[in-house]
Amino acid sequence: KAEVGNALCPVHHEEDTRIMLDMGVNAVRLAHYPQATYMYDLMDKHGIVTWAEIPFVGPGGYADKGLVDQPSFRENGKEQLKEMIRQHYNHPSICFWGLFNELKEQGDNPVEYIKELNAIAHQEDPTRPTTSASNQEGALNFITDHIAWNRYDGWYGATPATLATWLDATHKNHPEMKIAISEYGAGASIYHQQDSLAQTVPGSWWHPENWQTEYHIQNWKIINERPYVWASFV
Repeated sequence: KAEVGNALCPVHHEEDTRIMLDMGVNAVRLAHYPQATYMYDLMDKHGIVTWAEIPFVGPGGYADKGLVDQPSFRENGKEQLKEMIRQHYNHPSICFWGLFNELKEQGDNPVEYIKELNAIAHQEDPTRPTTSASNQEGALNFITDHIAWNRYDGWYGATPATLATWLDATHKNHPEMKIAISEYGAGASIYHQQDSLAQTVPGSWWHPENWQTEYHIQNWKIINERPYVWASFV
């Protein structure tokens, strides 16, 4: 937020929660790191299903890697996971422990480390499933109990219809996989308005609101029509 950055006060968490309730939100992914206890308290109070996760964040679409395969890195991640679960175990709103976001198997392959984290999460809390947010194909998608994907079809290339094709193909190839959409969306500015509807370019300076609205309408229709998608987050 302007003037405070990430140093949020209770009033900011309350404002965010009010906005979510106005939107009709019933689940939230609190990414990409553990949040203030007060935020979890608010999720408990309002009955919002919560995904809590550690800050094990990969490079996304960039030419880098998420895992630095050093003992200090690995131990730090394990400790953060244990602390998150032990500190927030008694929050009834938390239904999932998230283990990573957008990792790659190139470079230092994180698969074995994710398996270690998954085992720790189940040891610390046998009652809650694990999940993760992926944007890659590969073995890393078959470790946690559930898996979700960050998909921006119609924003970072392709079209919204591509999401339907991808979901159906993934479900057909892996019917046992519990699939969710952990991120989707398109950028927009309240100062960018136009009458014509056209897909915009993320790297451009022009991001009209009407494409963002159309993008969401099409994506939500695709998600809502597929009962095998267990959740979606924007």
